Amino acid sequence: MKKENERKKLEKALMDKAIGFTTQEVVEEYGFSGDDFVLQKRKTSTKSYPPDLSAIQMLLEEKGEENELYNLTDEELEKEKQKLLSKLKEKK
Repeated sequence: MKKENERKKLEKALMDKAIGFTTQEVVEEYGFSGDDFVLQKRKTSTKSYPPDLSAIQMLLEEKGEENELYNLTDEELEKEKQKLLSKLKEKK
């Protein structure tokens, strides 16, 4: 059961990397105020990570899918990625 959960986590992480994702980072600075250790500054930022071609290829190879995407070169995959990203932007 534990290995199955770990595999699902890895598959989800790979899928996130393949399709791109957004995450928030929090940086906190602490210092002394008298005798107490207190939070002095907190900075939250949002980072976006674009889709990754290597992760896409890895997913396709793992699934063993013999479709038109599986046999594309890196350059052809990049063109396909750009086409799909432009379609997503049009929908927003």
